[in-house]
Amino acid sequence: MSTALTAAERLELPHLMCAAADAGRAEDFGAWFADDATYTFGNSPTIVGREAVVAATAGAVGSLPWLEHVVEEVTDAGDRLFCRYTIKSGSRTGEALALPCMTVITLGDEGKIVDYRVFMDLSPALP
Repeated sequence: MSTALTAAERLELPHLMCAAADAGRAEDFGAWFADDATYTFGNSPTIVGREAVVAATAGAVGSLPWLEHVVEEVTDAGDRLFCRYTIKSGSRTGEALALPCMTVITLGDEGKIVDYRVFMDLSPALP
């Protein structure tokens, strides 16, 4: 179990990460990850390392017309957070989208993310 973050800090973590992504601050989003963290988005290949997470986040956010995460639930299971969101963005045709998303975040002993898994279909928002 991660002891570097308090229970309140663990519950706040997804909110802070989402705020960084929504503002296009990929470096701030990536700061929560361990140097050798793994990140898997849907069926895409797993990427490894903080710098790869930052690059992937910047690319994903940059490909969307706008982005807003609505955090609906965070369940703290000690070293693992289960998060349910609605991801709001625009479609290729300019329509507003609200896409369901689940994320499983695994924290290491230092309170950094060591594994991050996103379960959603982002294709309606992509060009």
